[in-house]
Amino acid sequence: MAEPTGLAEQVAWLVDRALIGDLLVEFARTLDAREWEAHVALYAPDGVFEIPGATRFVGHEELMRTASPRGLGQYAGTWHLSANHAITIDGDQARVRSYLIGVHLLGGGPADHADGGGWYDITLRRTDAGWRFATVRITEIWQGSTPLPHVG
Repeated sequence: MAEPTGLAEQVAWLVDRALIGDLLVEFARTLDAREWEAHVALYAPDGVFEIPGATRFVGHEELMRTASPRGLGQYAGTWHLSANHAITIDGDQARVRSYLIGVHLLGGGPADHADGGGWYDITLRRTDAGWRFATVRITEIWQGSTPLPHVG
């Protein structure tokens, strides 16, 4: 889609970008705050989370398996940073590439953690509830010296 040209189109485009940016922040915040239901609600009902070659969850029920005490909740804490949001909007669909760093505390103190980084490739849909994740796919580029147990 071409960049919006009229004032009303530009304002709508900026509002959508802001809403999508807020959704990306909420994605990390809800994981790190262990607000599992709130995190899953950020996805469309048929939303997909995938780490190729490691895990794939489709739909809210399956997504709770990764965003729950059995998934990321197995860590003493997590810290996710999502940055460099490249957002493309085409009507009621959007695409995002967002770079990530994830820190996962293993429970032996603040220096005992497993880390990884890469990027999210995301598709979004506008719904009656606002923008929601249709797909979230992680491309992992690196891990720290301690492997991430929930990925393998």
